Amino acid sequence: MGKVGRAPNITVWLYGILLCSGLIAFPFILALCYVIHLVLPDLPVYVWVALAPAVYVVAKWVFSFAALGLIRASLKPVEEGYYEMDPSNPNVGNWMLNASLTSMGRYLVGFLPLGQPGLASHVLRIIGAKMGRNAIASSIVDPPLVEMGEGSVAGGGSIISGHALDGKKIYVGRVKIGKNVLIGGNTIVLPGVEIGDGAVIAAMSLIPKKARIPPRTVWMGIPARQVGYVDDEGNIVIERKEGEESISGHI
Repeated sequence: MGKVGRAPNITVWLYGILLCSGLIAFPFILALCYVIHLVLPDLPVYVWVALAPAVYVVAKWVFSFAALGLIRASLKPVEEGYYEMDPSNPNVGNWMLNASLTSMGRYLVGFLPLGQPGLASHVLRIIGAKMGRNAIASSIVDPPLVEMGEGSVAGGGSIISGHALDGKKIYVGRVKIGKNVLIGGNTIVLPGVEIGDGAVIAAMSLIPKKARIPPRTVWMGIPARQVGYVDDEGNIVIERKEGEESISGHI
């Protein structure tokens, strides 16, 4: 994404993308029906009625992927930092537009009706997230601000966010997750966080803003703190207080 410009008109962008997606999908579906009519000119009306659900599914996906392409092309640059929540500020306006666009993209493909949650990671890539091979995440709030390395997994219910509200201000920051990181379910990762390769975050933890998680360490809690490490054999070693025995397990 390029240089930050004027604050966008979010309503115009959203309705414009929906309208253009419909204009792209309509002739495609019209052509499909025409081809069916040419191949089967004597098709009874009741068969056309029976085919309606199939035509709807095709129309839905053509519309959705047209919208995803337009969303990707419409994403605006956002600079990291603290900003007053003023939509006239280009950075805040661009962030609001990106948030609205990516939310619409996730809804169109990843939710019902006829959505496929299993496509979430692929959709996140299309709408701006940088995700390595076999990286999996179900909920990234600001995809253009998030990077996930190869083999990293964010469990169900986890939230990775590129923004956080702080009183009347908003903090926007990139989240960088290394390779083979495991983030437990229902964990929240806030903006500005960097997680090193092979780190493990326990379920239901909170990684605060701008936190730095060293590679191959284990963190848990609200806010999260280091409680152990991952040894060379891939075992999680939980460090205990003096006089207590350390425990370990394999991942």
